[in-house]
Amino acid sequence: MTYKEMNAAVMLLGAVVIAAWVLTGAIGDPALSLSAVATRLCWAILASIVFNIVAIIVFTILISIAQGREFKDEQADERDRQVGDKAMRNAYAVASLGGLAALIVWALGYEVTAGVYVLFAGLMLAGATDGASRLVYYRIG
Repeated sequence: MTYKEMNAAVMLLGAVVIAAWVLTGAIGDPALSLSAVATRLCWAILASIVFNIVAIIVFTILISIAQGREFKDEQADERDRQVGDKAMRNAYAVASLGGLAALIVWALGYEVTAGVYVLFAGLMLAGATDGASRLVYYRIG
């Protein structure tokens, strides 16, 4: 596993963990005000950033110990740029569909908070799509 693949796996893991955390909170307390939901999602974004930073550090240390040598990022080449471009294109499509889904939820008359959760879920799914796409493209390319 290369450093870039490990980074993509951590991105995917982080998106799944944070989305699950937000989902359990939404199910456990569905009647929150818009400001409370926005605050919860801001904390989730902060948690996602912290999770990714800590997980990258921990996995880098663990892999370095397992391999008996320093595990570090290699110089990006044309293939890395192509993988990143394809993965970002996939994530963009998912994020766009998430935005559309939020608009549909609001157009159907659901509460504003429901649309906010749908929008957040779409963005988290886009992040997971980016990570998963990178893993797939690095493995097949």
